[in-house]
Amino acid sequence: MLITTELAEKVRVKRAKNQQTKKAVAEILGIKPQTYTKVENGDYDAPKRIYQAVMSWLVEDL
Repeated sequence: MLITTELAEKVRVKRAKNQQTKKAVAEILGIKPQTYTKVENGDYDAPKRIYQAVMSWLVEDL
């Protein structure tokens, strides 16, 4: 599942608003920091589990 640059921007914005480090968010999502960097860069074809974790994290504030 593709994490687009638009989704990556939303991830970066939420991380900035929460004043969290990349490592902290990676731990919340259950992924390695290297993988989280790919998520933040966008255009990443993520496995289903990682995609679901990112989407769940993004919508938990709604």
